Amino acid sequence: MKCGSMNTMPSSPASESSPPGQDGKLMDALLASRRRWKSLTQLVADFIFETDTEGRFTFFEAGPALGWNDQELIGEEGTRLLPCVNSTPAPNPFKTRNVIRSRRCWIKRADSSFGCMLVYATPLLSPDGHHAGVRGLGIDVSDEVGSNADLAVARLHSEIVRRITATMRSRALSRLGIPPAFDELAAMLGAVGGILISESPEGKTESDEDDSDDEIVHRLQTSTPSFDTMVEEMLRHPADGNLSFEPEIRQIEGHDVILCRSRVRYNAPAAMALWRNNVGVWSQDDANLADAALATFASALEMSALNRALARNARFDPLTGMLNRNGLLTEISRRLPRLDRERLSGTLLIIGLDRFSDINARFGFEAGDSALQQVASYLRDAIRPTDLAGRLGGDIFGLWLDGADHFVAAERAEAFCQHGAAIFVAEPITLTFSVGLAARNWETGESVESLIDRASFAMRSVKLAGGARWHTSLEESSP
Repeated sequence: MKCGSMNTMPSSPASESSPPGQDGKLMDALLASRRRWKSLTQLVADFIFETDTEGRFTFFEAGPALGWNDQELIGEEGTRLLPCVNSTPAPNPFKTRNVIRSRRCWIKRADSSFGCMLVYATPLLSPDGHHAGVRGLGIDVSDEVGSNADLAVARLHSEIVRRITATMRSRALSRLGIPPAFDELAAMLGAVGGILISESPEGKTESDEDDSDDEIVHRLQTSTPSFDTMVEEMLRHPADGNLSFEPEIRQIEGHDVILCRSRVRYNAPAAMALWRNNVGVWSQDDANLADAALATFASALEMSALNRALARNARFDPLTGMLNRNGLLTEISRRLPRLDRERLSGTLLIIGLDRFSDINARFGFEAGDSALQQVASYLRDAIRPTDLAGRLGGDIFGLWLDGADHFVAAERAEAFCQHGAAIFVAEPITLTFSVGLAARNWETGESVESLIDRASFAMRSVKLAGGARWHTSLEESSP
């Protein structure tokens, strides 16, 4: 394929502005040599170029095969035309220090698609023998490659997926690598906009606290926020109401939009959209590549969800959603230094359910689980948002009254013992409580382990006495 008109004279490592006294015949010979090189390359090449020592174009001319204007890339780095920068052992043809002969490279066209070019390049040397840039040419062999298009596309897609996977793995947490990998994917595909969302899982409990991820995992900053919002709404609420897991291309308000969604087992589906200006510019291969990339992103989101679930299970009771023993002790320990600084007390209530085993015996273990869940809800509703509630194991619960002294806690314990908890398991039942109290004075510096031992001992003494009452452990550990 012949190039279009090429009117720009390529620059040279040696400046055409000769210093005073330089031999004019030498300059004329140099310019004539350049003209001959340009004329000869135009006969066979689809683009010709020269770069400086930094790999920036000092001269670039291309025909219809690439579609770039002659002056458009002057001063730009040659990596702008490569799909995967520094991702393969092959040298960058625009910065090479070795001669390149007949190397196939994917070169980005002006419309952001890629063409397969047979590249020839040779390094340029300055008069003193130092590297001064690269001169070369490329021949479009896309038609030849098209005869084996499936293999060529698969190789390119495999490289892109490998590249974004490597970007994600370079971060300490794979989820943190999603934004830069998404940006890289969009750049390699020539997308002008994009968004990746992970819909919030249903059935969140109080144990989730602030662990949930934002629904919008990442989005490209664009100048059309109204269009961005429209595409986001399409991802969240498909027009037909059906969630399709096959990638599709839609034409929306003058944009070609790829929409894809990925199933995950332990989290809600992840959905992604990429778009270009104009219509008819995406191919199904592009959509399939976006879908493959989304599968990688979804795997990272799924792993993040599993890690959060493991972290929650380490701190929370899965049956009631309350803090477990370890979580309650850890959270109380975290608060003690603040109470000491503010010279405030705190009181721990250990609550045991009276004759809870009778429920399991009469109604079964499922009814017992339901009873524990109802008691957990009752206790959570009975304390302030600043207090803590936890299940220590079996039918034993713990309440931490933040900043409350013995007298405030005694009033709360009295109310628990007088009224009990009204629940329903096959029939209405009122459960009574045995409550042990341990108040902590900020001057003592008592540990949380000592508190729980004292409160537990007081609770057991109440149970031995028949239950349905409270008792205070007055003995405190020394600071």
